Amino acid sequence: MADSRPAFFRLAVRVDAHYDAVSRSLRRWLGIAPPLRIVPYRGHGSPERALIKARVMEDRRIRPRQHRHTLLSSAVASYKRYMTREIPGAHVAVRWGDKRWEGTTDEEGFLELWVAPPEGVGSGWHEVELELLSPEPEGVPRVVAPVRVAGTGARYGVISDIDDTVIVTGVTDLFKRAWALFLTEHRVRLPFPGVDAFYAALQAGAEGDADNPIFYVSSSPWNLYEHLDEFLALHHIPMGPLLLRDWGLSSQGFAPGGGHGHKLQKIRGLLQDLPHLPFILIGDSGQEDAEHYRTIVREFPGRILCIYIRNVPGRAGRAQELEHIAREVREAGSQLLAVDDTTTAARHAALSGWIQWKEVREVEAHRREDSP
Repeated sequence: MADSRPAFFRLAVRVDAHYDAVSRSLRRWLGIAPPLRIVPYRGHGSPERALIKARVMEDRRIRPRQHRHTLLSSAVASYKRYMTREIPGAHVAVRWGDKRWEGTTDEEGFLELWVAPPEGVGSGWHEVELELLSPEPEGVPRVVAPVRVAGTGARYGVISDIDDTVIVTGVTDLFKRAWALFLTEHRVRLPFPGVDAFYAALQAGAEGDADNPIFYVSSSPWNLYEHLDEFLALHHIPMGPLLLRDWGLSSQGFAPGGGHGHKLQKIRGLLQDLPHLPFILIGDSGQEDAEHYRTIVREFPGRILCIYIRNVPGRAGRAQELEHIAREVREAGSQLLAVDDTTTAARHAALSGWIQWKEVREVEAHRREDSP
């Protein structure tokens, strides 16, 4: 018997979309429907081709972070982040310099539009303007979406996991993960000591003047995008596109499901989008980062300079598994280094000629300042 699940999920998505459309029409008629908003995401690309990303949804009016001081206010903000109503089929105009395009959001309200940047665009951050054309464009402000272009100023790219690689979350503990996701603010979540200085050194490269792009991949839902973006800014961690996961019902199934295979798909996409760059991959031992990165080394020979895996508390025997994976990575032409702290990774990067030696001292100084 043929698998009926794909058809079931497609039908469920149509039913859900119809319910949302009827609900919004009724609430508009009653005068209680909130306005729409465009949530801009950080895009990426090259001077030849770039991806513009955003989402159209109802404005849940989450209180600004400076006005959230209690556990209750944090819980309310988290509830609003997750209980969103997305707008499928919304029509959005994109302007970048003298160029203009139009795109349409998908079933979950996401806009992903590949464009050819204006002539002369170089490495670094650029801004594009997004405008809602339909439905209900009245009163919806235009927003600016940053786009990270990796041009000739980039020597390599960096792809980093977030949970227990950049941010201390304890994702191997289900209770700690739930607390981190739903009940804590970015102000009280802590980065791993020295990660800000290490990532800044990687961004600057061996000569100190490179413009190496950094990308962050996580199993966290897109609902936490603004939360994570604020965290990076608060702790002075170099900004980069965030590649997160859609939670909830879709035509492909219901997420989150088991495993973290979506990370592998996103990493593959980045290497395909930026074929002129080698990459450094950074993750942790608590999930499947090492296994996914081993797959990437095999699929993209010669493209991965190094893999750094941060050791975090986990199941027994994980160290032996990492040693086995490291041997396979070496056989595939790259290297995997399991590290206990950021300084160890920085020293290795300096020895390999990827960052300046003076930055190792900076990483160690930041690590001492950040350590509890």
